[in-house]
Amino acid sequence: MTEPTPRGRVPAAFDDADYPAYTMGRAAEMLGVTPDFLRSLDSTGLLAPDRSAGGHRRYSRAELALAARVRELLDQGHTVLTATCRVAELERELHDARQRISELESHRRG
Repeated sequence: MTEPTPRGRVPAAFDDADYPAYTMGRAAEMLGVTPDFLRSLDSTGLLAPDRSAGGHRRYSRAELALAARVRELLDQGHTVLTATCRVAELERELHDARQRISELESHRRG
């Protein structure tokens, strides 16, 4: 059992966006989605919620923010094709940025 928090102090978990604080039901309610939607994001590997001792999913605020963004994109009419195109575009931009960083580091060293 953990020590109680002295009055007036906020436990560190409150500030930790990765703390698995939300059950599937509560997470779905907060996002306005079904538990099946969250399960589908789990099955794609986008979300990887922690599990309670009983095996129940526990979501963090960071995971809920990501799930909310996915829901927002779907609501805007994005399809698998547009999402795939965007991923390819972002991969290209990331490659270019990494290459530029490498060039700048080489220039700085040399």
